[in-house]
Amino acid sequence: MKVRHLFVASLLLTVAAHAADQAPTAGPAPATKPLEFNDCMRTDRITDWKVIDDRTLVVATGPDHFLVKTDVACPRMGLGGGVRFKTAESNKAIGGFRICGTPTEKVDRINNDPPCSIQSVSQIDKATYQAMSKKAKLSGSGAGTSGSKP
Repeated sequence: MKVRHLFVASLLLTVAAHAADQAPTAGPAPATKPLEFNDCMRTDRITDWKVIDDRTLVVATGPDHFLVKTDVACPRMGLGGGVRFKTAESNKAIGGFRICGTPTEKVDRINNDPPCSIQSVSQIDKATYQAMSKKAKLSGSGAGTSGSKP
């Protein structure tokens, strides 16, 4: 009888240990894959932008629309007349003026504030862009100081 109880107890412990290995773990969100170079946001073609919150902005580049998220809160993003981006050196070597969502790309700010690293860039449709635009706390056109910073 004792052997049977020991067997059942060891079986339950084995199943519990296996289930614990399979349980999802909390942690940072998985990194998103950068856009392919041809699909990247062209900073020299920005026609409209909206700051949704301290970590989110939407950008229109003619017929294309993009959702840009920073990895930390970026207050005062967009102040000073435009949204400026710092392109990754690897993208400059290929063609420049593109934001794809790579780790070294940044939203540049005025007043000597440190730049905010870009967490992700994704293409969105026009309807999503328009819906998110209604929640914007700051907006502007591409004319002026928007674009890339060398």
